[in-house]
Amino acid sequence: MNISIYPIPRLLTTSPYLDLLYDPFVAWPELRIMRQPFAQSLRAGLLQRDNRVLHWHFFDELTQRPSQSATALRSMSFIALLRLLRLRGAKQVWTAHNLEPHELRHPAWAKRSYQAMVQVAGQIIVHSQAAAQLIDQRYQVGSKTTVIAHGAYIGFYGPQLAQTAARELLQLKQNGFLAVSLGTLRPYKGVELLIEAWAAELGQLEVVGAVKDPLYVQQLQQLATNPVITIRPDFIADALLPAWFAAADVVVLPYRKTLTSGMLLAALSYARPLVAPDLPPVRELIREGENGFLFEPNNVASLRAALQRAAAHPNRQALQQNALQTVQALDWTQLAAQTADVYRRLFEKNP
Repeated sequence: MNISIYPIPRLLTTSPYLDLLYDPFVAWPELRIMRQPFAQSLRAGLLQRDNRVLHWHFFDELTQRPSQSATALRSMSFIALLRLLRLRGAKQVWTAHNLEPHELRHPAWAKRSYQAMVQVAGQIIVHSQAAAQLIDQRYQVGSKTTVIAHGAYIGFYGPQLAQTAARELLQLKQNGFLAVSLGTLRPYKGVELLIEAWAAELGQLEVVGAVKDPLYVQQLQQLATNPVITIRPDFIADALLPAWFAAADVVVLPYRKTLTSGMLLAALSYARPLVAPDLPPVRELIREGENGFLFEPNNVASLRAALQRAAAHPNRQALQQNALQTVQALDWTQLAAQTADVYRRLFEKNP
């Protein structure tokens, strides 16, 4: 059976996730991955009559706006579009990367959009058992969910570097404990909590990431008065990611909430332990004192204590080895095969 699959969006500018997921599909020529512009994917979904799947990965940018009236109009249009696609015979899959938009400006409209997605989706993919439970608790998805892990990024950005070479490349101090927080600077990531939690005696903290909200970055810069904290509001080129991972003793994710984190997988892939929030999806990967350190979300004291445990750990080499071992089995070819089976099941249920 030939099936055309239209990923939405067709690419992610800050993540290789879609590339790594869909590249293995060359092994299954009957499953055609059509990475087209949004309008063309919608046209195919509405007008074509072949076996076709619209696979929604992210859609918040289509609906969420600062204005409530604009968000309402966009959300109603989006919900109508989802239902029309179903009426036209297009199958739909949703990979639930998040429980709700990261910038949750208008919760009621966000909930309506997510509930509409749950209703039209023939299958919902999540990256962990914990995520499956959370999605079901929030949106009552029933038996639609399939757990397919998020793949690893081992070697994807380049080879691992020695810590001394990495710190020299990035012009960082060679000695002392170094924690880094990497990724686009956004409020849900809780960097202001990390700045408040950081104690000078721990060592150096580097916060590096592209700017999404300039006002938020200004807030961070005003908070970071301690000279051992550096805020670098810069986009991190892929080629420099191995250096930042290698330079760090620990990667900190001070997130207020998360369902799936590509940065968490990337840090583990480059053998770096994490300080991460003690949330159910995180606990499936991070083991306290073995490959990372957990803290109570939104709790500055708990985050400071986790950082202190990380800095005082007597065997950083073991932490690094355990971190890498955590993700070594997360092979993209196997995960793509599981995703291919999801597409096939859509048509087996409703031939």
